[in-house]
Amino acid sequence: MSRVGKWAGKGMWAIRVRLPAERPADQVAAVEAVLEPMGAALTSFEVDGGKAWSVESLCERRPRVRPVQAALRAIGVPPATITFIPPRNWVAETQRLLAPIRAGRFFIHGAHFAGSPPRATVPLQIEASIAFGTGRHETTRGCLLALDRLARGGRRFRHPLDLGCGSGILALAMAHLWEAPVLAADNDAPAVAVSRDNMRINRAADRVRVVKSSGFGAPTLRRAAPFDLIAANILARPLCRLARGFATHLAPGGIAVLSGLMTAQEAEVIEAQERQGLRLCRRQRLGDWSVLEFTPARKRKRRPSGEGRRR
Repeated sequence: MSRVGKWAGKGMWAIRVRLPAERPADQVAAVEAVLEPMGAALTSFEVDGGKAWSVESLCERRPRVRPVQAALRAIGVPPATITFIPPRNWVAETQRLLAPIRAGRFFIHGAHFAGSPPRATVPLQIEASIAFGTGRHETTRGCLLALDRLARGGRRFRHPLDLGCGSGILALAMAHLWEAPVLAADNDAPAVAVSRDNMRINRAADRVRVVKSSGFGAPTLRRAAPFDLIAANILARPLCRLARGFATHLAPGGIAVLSGLMTAQEAEVIEAQERQGLRLCRRQRLGDWSVLEFTPARKRKRRPSGEGRRR
């Protein structure tokens, strides 16, 4: 029995720290490093539709408030809230929160799902983990819907890339839709490990290669380019920063499906891509979040220097 399971019958204490989404990832890691020794279980997840992060440590006994707040103050983060959680059936609660979901033809479920996937669906087994991408966030769902629509519309892709793959869910979707070898990349080593596990669990390890790469920096990505499909579900600033990479590594006539941005950030992301020669061909909004699709702009034919002039 896990430590959480042992103490859940008596109730537990939760130390929660809330961080704005724009805080750097190393600050989330710093909070995790402070809270992990204090409790029996540690979780980090997005809240408020991706506008913030919550880092939570579950403790067997009531934590001492002053040492907790002092440790957090030392790393420059907001103070924690400390609350008592009454006894509950944690397994049943987790399974309720992680019920299977649909996104187009995709049926995303965890290992605890004991039923049969609906007919004519593509089942994907994805567990909640440290890597982003369970299909529950609007951006992930929007990307899955975009990929499904492209496939239903008859588009065929032979060389797709999932950049910033997280759990690898988009790479899995690509591999199922087009039965093509897929390249997936992430700059976070734990996410790469999670993604590789998900490929093995879903029996797609022979079709999806997962590598560590900061943007398009890995030699594997540079050698494999150009890609006829790029999916990147990351944040607005990285999308802007990588605009030149998208334009350079996207094949003529290819599609870049970009998400991880809010509707209020559309203009800056679109402008960054257009400056590099891409044009917006489709926009999808799910609540406050957007999925943008780009393709290389057609270059105008240059007129010969003497054409159109009178002699």
